[in-house]
Amino acid sequence: MELDLDDFADAVTARASQWTSAGVRWELHRGPTRDKSAAWIVCTTTDQEAQLTVWTSGEAELDIAHISAGTVTSTHYEMSTGTDLNACLDELTHRLTSAPSGT
Repeated sequence: MELDLDDFADAVTARASQWTSAGVRWELHRGPTRDKSAAWIVCTTTDQEAQLTVWTSGEAELDIAHISAGTVTSTHYEMSTGTDLNACLDELTHRLTSAPSGT
């Protein structure tokens, strides 16, 4: 899949109100244009910090740090459809909004 980074930005923006309502702060970033360009979103909650990086090749990497536990989990994705991109963002949303907040 050749991922269009504009599609990624649109999918992120579509989730913005849900994230904001759940107390998730987020920022969307874009890297320079190259053979395998990337864009990423950094999300922060009271006890988690996450970064989802996607490349135009369809690869994605989700890293989530659980601050109180001192742990980091990483998940690699190989996306071949727009449905895969949405599923990846849904997983990010679930992890950020389902985990208990820190004290």
